[in-house]
Amino acid sequence: MTTLGTTKLCHICINVPNIDEVVQNWATLLGVPVPEIITVPGPETVYSYSYGKADPPNTCRLAVIQLENALLEIVEPDQSWEDTGRGGYGVKHLSFIVPDRRQAQDALAELGAPPAYHIGYYPGGTYAFTHCPRQLGTEINVKTNVDNTAIRAELATNPDAHLRDL
Repeated sequence: MTTLGTTKLCHICINVPNIDEVVQNWATLLGVPVPEIITVPGPETVYSYSYGKADPPNTCRLAVIQLENALLEIVEPDQSWEDTGRGGYGVKHLSFIVPDRRQAQDALAELGAPPAYHIGYYPGGTYAFTHCPRQLGTEINVKTNVDNTAIRAELATNPDAHLRDL
């Protein structure tokens, strides 16, 4: 049996309808400063694909609260995320930084999960989302911190290059 390669949780993501209100509530509840709310980087920074197609630019908003043992990522999705199947409200996914993303995806497949439906390449790393509520109760996001300069350069001129990486 292949394993994920880690037991360390990176972050929990929650999609919410009103990030301003929810972030304030979390900060109050936890007794921490209200975090900065940013717009999720778009295709000029993060090459991302859902179901094999390049994601459209989006206006999703995101805030991160550092907990003692993980990050709490709060996202206000926009219509583009709804269109790619990443929308809805509530717990969105659990994220793990893994040593080998393909090995982690193989471990999910061995549990009966489908292939990753969403993959992204940001400066310094790559991530992939697998929809596995039946197998694990939520989506799983596996991330690797790798030098992906070469694939990002290739994606700039050949967006379909990501297909061989799924």
